[in-house]
Amino acid sequence: MSRYLPALLIVLFMLTGCSSKRLQPHTEPIVQAYPQEYDDLLHALYYKDQGKYLNAYHLFERLYEKTSQLSYKIEALQLLIALKSYDRAETELKELIQTYPNDAQLYRLLAVVALKKQQFDHALEYAQKALSLEPDYQQNSNLVATIYLIRGNFQKAYETYHNYYMRHHDKESLMKMASILFHRMKRYQETIELLETHSKMVGCSEDICLLLADIYRRKNDLDHLASTYIHLYESTGSVEYAQKAAEIYAYQKQFDRAIELLEKSGADDQLLLAIYKQTQAFKKAATLAKRLYDETHDPVWLAEYGILRYEAAPQKDNPKLLSSIVKDLSTALQQGVKDHLYYNYLGYLLIDHEIDVEWGIELVKEALKAEPNSAFYIDSLAWGYYKLHECQKAYDAMKRVVDMLGLKDPEVQKHWKKIQHCRSR
Repeated sequence: MSRYLPALLIVLFMLTGCSSKRLQPHTEPIVQAYPQEYDDLLHALYYKDQGKYLNAYHLFERLYEKTSQLSYKIEALQLLIALKSYDRAETELKELIQTYPNDAQLYRLLAVVALKKQQFDHALEYAQKALSLEPDYQQNSNLVATIYLIRGNFQKAYETYHNYYMRHHDKESLMKMASILFHRMKRYQETIELLETHSKMVGCSEDICLLLADIYRRKNDLDHLASTYIHLYESTGSVEYAQKAAEIYAYQKQFDRAIELLEKSGADDQLLLAIYKQTQAFKKAATLAKRLYDETHDPVWLAEYGILRYEAAPQKDNPKLLSSIVKDLSTALQQGVKDHLYYNYLGYLLIDHEIDVEWGIELVKEALKAEPNSAFYIDSLAWGYYKLHECQKAYDAMKRVVDMLGLKDPEVQKHWKKIQHCRSR
């Protein structure tokens, strides 16, 4: 269990406090018990802040001896613990308890000393005494539960947090209960029920919802995960959560829900564009691509805009439309877009509409340098040869496509039939 002890430094400072809670600022004038009290206190606090604990300890001891204020003695005892003088701190704490038997802070400090000495039974006894004296002081519950956790008694640790939670319904206890249930006791469904019940009764704060989301993610419960992200988006306004929910909807092919959320939140325009394309909402996609280009001046969006306008057009052989699209795509390529998809798209457009077949073939060959075995690019090349009446070249290329894809695709069927006819003449 010694491997757990470094964490108890946190317990020491968080559960007992480096400064006594009795050292509170006063609004009324304070009369010094002796002429140097303020100077000694300021020096003691300075030494403590600088890590000179021994100097600080001696000054707090003198302050206590001259004033009999327990707060000074507690500061001195905390410094003894920091100096690892555990036996001396224990002796002095037990003596003080004879005078102050109902001071919970003294028992908390005794518990920390016992933990440092790996006397876990004594530590638990002292922590429980502090808890009995101040049952609604959360640090007492935390200290008792921490000791149970160190001893591996997860059920008792959970019960300690639960007892406090049932009186206060606080988030800190809830999170610790959930952590014990999920990570230590592996009671996953009970963890979910605990968090969901709190969310319905008290509300789902961001950290509680994030914990729930993590559990849903581990369980691959995508429906609840998405709804949790929606709640987080609505409660925090953070588009990050809307994006995560939209990604889940897209993965589940709930495209309508993804589109509605992305249009409302503006969380991820690129994802929205991809979904528009997936659902063949080309007109909306073209409008979005144009906006992205106007905002970013990234030529890839100009290329997308050209393609999507073509896909959205009811009359695809309109000369004015084709001229504009060719201009957009060629401009995008000139401005640095190197993606082979765009080379092939423009190339096929030039070939299919017989705008400039030879240029189209050059572009398709550029695409094939990146993907030499792409059936779709080879199909474009075959179609280019067909348009130039180079029937044998067209046949040889198209034969490779048919061998790879078969004849299920209507366009492949059309090209294969026409190229065969061309070759047979």
